[in-house]
Amino acid sequence: MAIDYSGITYPIIDTHAHLFVDYDWAALDATAQCPALRQVWLLGLDCYKESTELAGNAPVLEVAKRYPGFFIPFGFIDFTRGPEQIDQMREQGFLGLKAIRPALAYDHEQYFPLYDRAQALGMPILFHVGVISNRTADSFALPKVGFGPTQMRPSMLDAIAAAFPKLKLIQGHMGVPWCNELFESLWYYPNIRCSVSGLVDYQWLQDHLGDVTAKKTPMSKKLMFSLDGAYGRRESLAQVLEAAEFFRMFFLNVGRTKSWHGAGNDFLYTNAAEFIDFKAML
Repeated sequence: MAIDYSGITYPIIDTHAHLFVDYDWAALDATAQCPALRQVWLLGLDCYKESTELAGNAPVLEVAKRYPGFFIPFGFIDFTRGPEQIDQMREQGFLGLKAIRPALAYDHEQYFPLYDRAQALGMPILFHVGVISNRTADSFALPKVGFGPTQMRPSMLDAIAAAFPKLKLIQGHMGVPWCNELFESLWYYPNIRCSVSGLVDYQWLQDHLGDVTAKKTPMSKKLMFSLDGAYGRRESLAQVLEAAEFFRMFFLNVGRTKSWHGAGNDFLYTNAAEFIDFKAML
């Protein structure tokens, strides 16, 4: 029997989400009215064809404009284009940016003008890091993309964070199989955070949630909740609430004898809310 999670009221921010191409407005209305879910960072994926079921920039922006301050639009960065696209997306209403599948490594200096514009405009970037889904060439809408994960290692954010210290960077996923790189990026750079989802290394979390960074920030303050799910169907809301409840119980029960026992609310809501005040950007 399915468990009913509709009674959840503790605050949640989903920091890494997508939109179904065939989204249903009634399902989105119900999601926006959920008292627990305070904000969803909605990422466009223009690199994929519609057959993958995941929407690109235009639908994401349409949905975000209907629910201002709730669905936060992140525009897809086309790494084959120049920095003018960043200005165009900000003018259109995008508040953040999504990076995935570059043909070159994320930290290749060819891409630095993109990051420079993002920093100037105050637009955070969420980078997919680590292992990635097995998409074949016929899935892509762009002629030149990266296929495997080797151009998207967590450590590649280090050079970007150092070169652009006011640019807020988010590791999308835990960077498996390079979790130690993810740890070192979080340890050294105050402008990097991690949106935990996808292939989650729970042993890594248990081992490192109690650590502190070079600036003495608790590691538990550097991690943020997400599901990496897609919104726009009736079951979407239940799935994210179920994931949130799992993590709430993870912090309470697995962390019962740990220093991070009480950090569940930070992980589910506060860390994201403090890292980026999107409502101030509207």
